[in-house]
Amino acid sequence: MYLTIMKPEVLQDVASLGRGLWIVDGPDGPVLVVKAGKEFILAAREKRELKFYLAPYESDEAQGLTLLTACFDDPISPLTIKTPLMGSDPVTEGLKSLPDHFSVCFFDEHNRELLSSTAHASLEELRKHAKGVNPLGKEHWHLMMEQADDWFSFTTREDDSRAVTLTLLEDLFPSDFLITDLTRQGFHGSRGFSNTHLERPEPGHLQELDIIYLLQRAYSAEQIIHGPVKVSDGEELTDAVVLGTEVTLLLQAKDSPNTAEMMGTKLERKRKKALSQLKGGLSQLRGAVSTIEREGNPALRLVDGTPLKIDLAARPLLGVVVVKELFSDTYEEYGAMILDFMDDVRVRVVAFDYNEFEVMTRHCPSEQALLSAFWQISECAVEQRIYPRLRFTELPPR
Repeated sequence: MYLTIMKPEVLQDVASLGRGLWIVDGPDGPVLVVKAGKEFILAAREKRELKFYLAPYESDEAQGLTLLTACFDDPISPLTIKTPLMGSDPVTEGLKSLPDHFSVCFFDEHNRELLSSTAHASLEELRKHAKGVNPLGKEHWHLMMEQADDWFSFTTREDDSRAVTLTLLEDLFPSDFLITDLTRQGFHGSRGFSNTHLERPEPGHLQELDIIYLLQRAYSAEQIIHGPVKVSDGEELTDAVVLGTEVTLLLQAKDSPNTAEMMGTKLERKRKKALSQLKGGLSQLRGAVSTIEREGNPALRLVDGTPLKIDLAARPLLGVVVVKELFSDTYEEYGAMILDFMDDVRVRVVAFDYNEFEVMTRHCPSEQALLSAFWQISECAVEQRIYPRLRFTELPPR
């Protein structure tokens, strides 16, 4: 909470930034702002270091560099952030004069500052490369991101030895605090406030709230219902229902604990967990659709007992499953599960990992735009019998 408390006027700028690295003016000099998911932030806190790699880029006659920031929570599959250096963008300009001693503040996608620390890195070579970067147009952005991914998957020991180590030194504010949010609470089922923290031993409820906050980029809070409960058996229908103007969204969320003890989980175990979460989410959606088709308009209430007077049969249904993470080389298995669901249940469904869903709701900040994207994904899956991998990436600032 260092930057939040010491220089709150910067928060408006931070809120406008997408995921990635940014450099802002802090109370005592430049501050490296890292916007990332809770997993990256927790790993940085525990490992106390990041690694900077410079991935080369080449397309026709254009050449450039992508700054790839890695946090080695796992020695084989680290968490990464890719930042194309475009030559005249704020990040490249900021790197040219970033001193070796500076502050780092980590914000999540909801602009909550969850970790802040002093830091040290020997940046002489990085500053030199930043000064030598040739300006590139925004048309190179996506390809730079893709090439950086490919390059990093084949890094050598020599590449590792050239990487710059950023060491987190002293925390500027304790990271075990609790954040109470009194905003974004107008949805049905809200308690009027919410609490969040970096470590999450019990992830379900907090993940659902974060997803509801993302949905509020495209829908009004009044259209969203958190955890409607069936009166008949006291069981939850879905994690969230969105009463759109065109379709009704039935959403299921699946997350894993975000704790220091869970760090270092083997990649194969993560893959199995992703399949399990997707399977579980689809199964729960199947039950919700079956209830609606069988009862037409089941009697529902909020968790606090307040009756819900809504008509779930008034509009077509669209299922959404959001899991912790999906892996690009496992989409054949994901797709088979999703297509089997749609063939059997006859309801369209789309699935994302949380990071994809966050980027999508930022690129599609209206109901019309979001549904258009959902429809394109679903149509591609139905027509080509392959569930498409999303290609949304952060665009450079204007």
